[in-house]
Amino acid sequence: MKKIAIVGCGPRGLHSLECLMDSLSRKRTQQQIEITIYDKEVHLGSGQVWKEDQPDANWLNIADRALKDLKGRTTIVMNSFEIPAFPSFIQWMEDKYGHKVDDEVDAFPARNKMGTYLNHRFKTISTVLISEGWLLVKHAHVHKVQYVDKSFLITSDSNEESKFDECLLTIGHQPTEDDSQIASWKASCENGSKLLFDNPYESDISKKIDANDVVGVRGFGLAMIDIMRQLTVQRGASFKELPDDWRLKYCPSDASIKKIIPFSLDGLPVVPKPLGKKVDDFFKPSEMELKEFESTVSKNLVDAASLNNIEFLLDAFVPVAVTKFKEHPSFKSKVDKVTLEIVAREWLNDMSYQHEVILDTGMETKNYISQTIEMSLGKIEVSLDYVIGQVWRHLQPVMYDLFSHSNLHDLVMAQVIALDESTKRYSYGPPVESMIQMLALIENGVIQIQYVKNPNIECKNDYWFISKKESQEKCTVMINTVLDPPQLREIDSPIIKNLLQDDLLEPVTCDLGIATDKAGTIRLAHENEEIKLTALGRNCKGSVMGVDAILECFGSRIKDWSEALTTRL
Repeated sequence: MKKIAIVGCGPRGLHSLECLMDSLSRKRTQQQIEITIYDKEVHLGSGQVWKEDQPDANWLNIADRALKDLKGRTTIVMNSFEIPAFPSFIQWMEDKYGHKVDDEVDAFPARNKMGTYLNHRFKTISTVLISEGWLLVKHAHVHKVQYVDKSFLITSDSNEESKFDECLLTIGHQPTEDDSQIASWKASCENGSKLLFDNPYESDISKKIDANDVVGVRGFGLAMIDIMRQLTVQRGASFKELPDDWRLKYCPSDASIKKIIPFSLDGLPVVPKPLGKKVDDFFKPSEMELKEFESTVSKNLVDAASLNNIEFLLDAFVPVAVTKFKEHPSFKSKVDKVTLEIVAREWLNDMSYQHEVILDTGMETKNYISQTIEMSLGKIEVSLDYVIGQVWRHLQPVMYDLFSHSNLHDLVMAQVIALDESTKRYSYGPPVESMIQMLALIENGVIQIQYVKNPNIECKNDYWFISKKESQEKCTVMINTVLDPPQLREIDSPIIKNLLQDDLLEPVTCDLGIATDKAGTIRLAHENEEIKLTALGRNCKGSVMGVDAILECFGSRIKDWSEALTTRL
């Protein structure tokens, strides 16, 4: 009997199991296999990001409208048993909570709801497979994967060893080496009374913080917003609607935190998504524009190895973005199209570039947030950078398909990834309600934005001394919300370190993740065709795009892996 190991069972591990069984069900002869899943979590399928036990304050960052594309599982019919169908996320939300999608205003459910959905979906397939003798689940960390005598020898944290014919890594977020600042803070906290939280998603983080603590937050992105709600709404505070105004009034509780001090290197806030479908449709490329963009990029990728920069991508993208800008109902600019295209290219190459059609990042943070909110609500004229970010979001799924395993030179692929990352302040922006809440907290004085751009920080024995110009504050708690990118050489986990040491992993470039082919097989410098170690997901960034998107966890790349595996079997 062939033995298959799946190391890690978040959403990708779950869907890998589904796809593998679906591929096997379509084989004329179905040889029984034994699948072993390794994951330390009690509740499988949800992974770290969508854990069920996180607070309601942590919202999904993708609208329910977009989650229509998270399809359900059809019934899988094997020779001697069936795996039941499971509904799509939206259908499940309607059945369980009566939730319906509204075209006027997008909803962003709590992330724990997605976690519950994923875990229930896993249970309905695993229960059947375990009872039929096809699946084993081991709640353990894998520390080492070795290739020995044409088999994969897996060693867990309990030193148990097992041999497998195939091994898939879907291990998701891995710890990375601490940078010098975090390392020095951790050392300082060993002796002092101050608190440092290096993981913003610790389930009981809010319980360990006193209402009178001044909380510093390293990072000014999406994770900071989750922390913002955990320290306020999750502790009894609320937001009250104001008559004839989109603004909210903040109503603190006795237990809510009185001072939150966020900061980052550039101090720039994330930009909210449009309110709902009616506002968002103005940014959505037409079918013709979509096909033309895809065709233009595809033609260039035919000879991908000859490309030495990403100008071809800008050539395809900029005309679409500028067209949507000029077509927007709020458009008033007298700048001609040629100039707008030049400005768009300049800004995409350097986002500190300034022009009258670009929102000034030098304005006061509160005003910047207020203006981006009003753009998201469709109340004021949109800026070109706002339009670029939203159009990029709409084209991301196409780009994810086009650029994954595209044979681009590694350094050019790194440029594509870098451009995608630089747009995330817009394309991965939060719900507009989140930014309205943030603005209410700023106006109430809870969030202190005078330190937001690269303040001076001195790590004292019992506090962090933060200062900027004439302002200064002592933080007794610090929360790090800066999530490190999946750079293979920087990952600090035993499984990755051991694989690198044994030459069973190669990075795409020094700044990116694992090099894989279309079917997930890891590409090795020594080109040993016998070794079919496979990997999917976040740690393959560079070989693929879209590693952080929940919809990509249920995408075609998992099917490519399962089809290749069943062919080998």
